[in-house]
Amino acid sequence: MRKRNPIFDNLRGICMLGVIAIHVGSMAVSAEAATPFLVLITNILSRYSVPTFFFISGYGLFYTHPLEEPFSYGRFLQKRLKSIALPYVVTSLLYICYYSFTSQNPNLLLPENILFCLFFGTGVYHIYFLVILLWFYILFPLWRGLMRVLEKIGLKLGMAILFVLQVALYQFSFVFWSYPDWIADNPVLLNLCQYRLNYFPFFYLFVFMLGGVIARHYGAFDRLLTRHKLPIALFFGLSASFNTWLFYRWTNLWGMPYEDTVNYLQQLSLPGLVFTLACILFFSLLLKQGWYPCKTALRKMSDRSFLIYLVHPFFIDQLELVTDKPFGSLEHVSIALFYVVILFISYLFAVLWHRLRSPKAKAA
Repeated sequence: MRKRNPIFDNLRGICMLGVIAIHVGSMAVSAEAATPFLVLITNILSRYSVPTFFFISGYGLFYTHPLEEPFSYGRFLQKRLKSIALPYVVTSLLYICYYSFTSQNPNLLLPENILFCLFFGTGVYHIYFLVILLWFYILFPLWRGLMRVLEKIGLKLGMAILFVLQVALYQFSFVFWSYPDWIADNPVLLNLCQYRLNYFPFFYLFVFMLGGVIARHYGAFDRLLTRHKLPIALFFGLSASFNTWLFYRWTNLWGMPYEDTVNYLQQLSLPGLVFTLACILFFSLLLKQGWYPCKTALRKMSDRSFLIYLVHPFFIDQLELVTDKPFGSLEHVSIALFYVVILFISYLFAVLWHRLRSPKAKAA
């Protein structure tokens, strides 16, 4: 039994804070009364969270399945499908049923729509992450082969090439929205192109493989955190400052709408990807050194991060309905308070769920 890494275990909790911030903050993007600072915090500087989750997954897979040890693809896939695919399908179906009921639209329950939602991860706005993660699992033998190639040509050169290719792929994808007739006239091909960010794992391949590289060379990563604290902190500060400067420049000087700015600075863009790297290093440094408050709370939230991830959109929806009645509009509600309440409710639900499913609870 391999030991768990407390740094990356707790990093899941920090990522969860960012994910909820993005989803709560999405209401601020479209609100006329939204402040630039609120949009910056929730939709620009929280974008590290999704790719960092893939980074943690890459670390976990390559740590538990080293290249030097025998690998059973069948057992691996069976275990991963049980732990991720089953919760994904159940959660997606619950959300589809919920939205069908609340919108009074029975067409959402048609088999073709359900299959579409399950394949592209559109059952609810956030769950596409699990579709991409499942593709990382399904194609894990490919990533193992890629790791061997990277180590053969040299990790520094190999990862640099992978970084450039991932940025180039996103930039091409970002501007490529006009399709030839042979794609536009084929619904299957058109959907595969239109929803490419929902399932295509190559958009996150660099951060995933970076997690694998660190799993295989953790000693070097630990020395980096130990010997280069100041450069890591400066890297984080400069990257966050640069993204902040771009945001205010585009919104204040150019008058760009918040939604457009968020799209240009999202996690797959070059500034977003560099910021993600800075966050991975900086947060790992903080966690290694213990330079953060509420250690017990973060550990407990990290342990329950998967369930919090699955349920928090439902509580966002419910709280939004509750606050709409007395206030008439979310513009009169503190987004910061809204965020804290969602975080607390989602965490409390996860705690209660785990207690009900514990062996002691079952025995009682």
